[in-house]
This record gives sequence, C-alpha cells and structure tokens, in this order.
Amino acid sequence: MSCVAVFIGQCGVSLGLEILKSEPPFLQCYDGSQHAVFIDTEIKVLRRINSSLISSNNVFSDLPGCGGCFAKGSSSAQTYLPQILDKIHSQIERTDCCMGILLVHSLCGGTGSGYGSSITQELKSTYPEMFVVNVGVLPFKTGENPIQAYNVVLALAGLQESSDMVILVENSAVSADLSSLKSNISISQINFKIVQDLQLIFRNAKQIPNRCALWEVLKVISSIPTIKLASLGSSYGLDVTANCNQAVRSIRCRTGFSKFHSVSGIVMSSDNKYCLLDKKIEEKFQKAFNFVEWNPFPVEFWCSKSKDRGVNYAVNNEQIASTLVEISDAAMLKCHAGAYLHWFEQYGVYKEDFEHAFNVVSKIQEDYVYYCR
Repeated sequence: MSCVAVFIGQCGVSLGLEILKSEPPFLQCYDGSQHAVFIDTEIKVLRRINSSLISSNNVFSDLPGCGGCFAKGSSSAQTYLPQILDKIHSQIERTDCCMGILLVHSLCGGTGSGYGSSITQELKSTYPEMFVVNVGVLPFKTGENPIQAYNVVLALAGLQESSDMVILVENSAVSADLSSLKSNISISQINFKIVQDLQLIFRNAKQIPNRCALWEVLKVISSIPTIKLASLGSSYGLDVTANCNQAVRSIRCRTGFSKFHSVSGIVMSSDNKYCLLDKKIEEKFQKAFNFVEWNPFPVEFWCSKSKDRGVNYAVNNEQIASTLVEISDAAMLKCHAGAYLHWFEQYGVYKEDFEHAFNVVSKIQEDYVYYCR
C-alpha cells in the first residue's frame, strides 16, 4: 500500500527534502525512487532535489510568483491545475495500490496557502475514494507578511471542506520545544524538528505491520469528520525516561495544562528492540492528554524499530481550535477595517469570501467545544 506526497511552496519543498531523507516506506517505489511531486515558484530551492530519488518530471516550477497572497496563488493555480494534476496522476499510476495523498505546505505564504488549498480541493474531487491529508505550517505570531492571518483563514476554510485530516504545525510550539534544549535556533533546526515530529506518520510500527502509518493515524485521530485537526510532537535522546518526561511536558503545554480536552491520541516509542513503554509511563501520558470521558479507548501505544531512540505523539485537542480562532480574530479586525482587501479583490476574493472563512473557523471551534465537553 502506497501514498503520493506533494510538497508545495518554499516551506513545503524544504520540509519535503528533509522528509525524503528518512525514506518513508509508503513513498518508496520499486525502482528506488520516491512517489513525490515538488511544486514551487522559487527554482533555487528546487535545485537541491536529489535527481536519483526524484525525476525532473516530478518537479513543477513554471509558475509566476504569488507575492505572499492567497488570492494570487489560488487564482494562478486554476491555470496550472491540469498540468499539476497530470504529474500527481502519473505518480499514482506508478504505485501498486495508492491509498491516499499527503500534501505539505505553509498556510501563510501565497504559494503554500493558495496552491495548497486549490490542489487539495481538486484532488478530493478527482479521487474521492482516496484519503487526502494536509500538513499545514502555521506562521509565527510576529511574522513578516502583513496578510498572513488572511491567508491562514482562507486556506483553512478550503482544507476543512476537502481534507480528511489537517496536521497543523505551529512554528511557535516547535520553537518552544527547541528553546528548552538550545539557546540559538535556526530555520534548518526548526525544519529538522518538524520532520522528527512527523515521523509518527512515516514509520512502520509493530502494532500496524505492513500497513500505511498515515492511514492508521488518520483512523485514530480523525474519527469525527468535523474535528480533524492534529498536533504532532516528539522527544529524542539517549535516555528513555528523559524522552518520555520531555514529551509529557510538551503535551501538557499543547493541551493548556489540562485546560483543554483531547479527543484521541497516539504515542509511539522508538528504539532498536521494539520496546513498549511501561504502564506507569503510559498512565502519565494519558493524564497529560486529558481525554474526554465519552471515548472509552482514546489512546493507542505503538513501538517502532529505529536507530534513533525517542518518543513521538499525535493528539486531537481543542486547544488547536483556539489558536485558529486567535488568528481568525486578528484577520477579522483587519477585514472590518478594510485593510489590504484590495490585494485580494483584484484576484476575485471578496469580503463575502472572508466572511465565509470566518464562519468556517467559528464552526470548527463550536464543534470542538461540543465534542470536548
């Protein structure tokens, strides 16, 4: 069982290059290459692609710049969608049995948000029987793009309607995890940590032999279609106890220190012996997740064989919806003031489109509040 990965924009391409270094089993092709497509307007990032793993036919760079604007990216995508879908379809045809498609992109840039949302919607329409999962990277709160909040809300509205699961990567949370270990943090270190966090969806686990890990995570985390936002994290080092304690602290931080409830979660331990965590440590994780009472089996514990010793986790928690509402509120203030709207109107995105996106984010929060009571 295989999947196809699509890496979009500068952020998506950079993460894709790191991801492919770990050689995810479900992206492997019979000839040693990988089922992946790279899409970006910046050719300098695409030059770093290893031609032995990815054919030049799987790289699409003949795109105009998007100027950091969702509307321009979305409008431009409509012109190039047929060519992009041809490249993705050719990869699907090369798999033995394609289960789904993984898209990795930023939610704040023009290419990542505009193309990412448009491609997701088109793929779900074209391949309704396959699952579509998005890894969307949220911006830092003090970003350089004045319209990043607009981009996030508009892109997320499209993903909520088309994607089967959205793994939201919070740059601020990743940076906080790293700052507890290092003083100076670079972008390459953040990207490496993000890919480390994502290993849960890439590695084979003993509990799911010969099955696609991404599909298994989707089944556990997104059991309710309207609340399908996942947050991933990890801790790696030589000491198992230290890894677990660091992962528990990370979970407690991401769940608001028991202020917010979790619907479901997964914890995967990795070492060279397929060792499961002991019951006391499992109980610490369950307490940190702060699960809802109505789910009798909210968490699964997996173990994976790897030369890197560590712990990965995935959680569907209501705090992530609160983060989106903060971003939506910031966008709403600008929208009601009429700030930067002309940037979007020239590409066919009007005030009613913003209102629809705000309503989608509001509905996401309402659903999380309902199911996490």
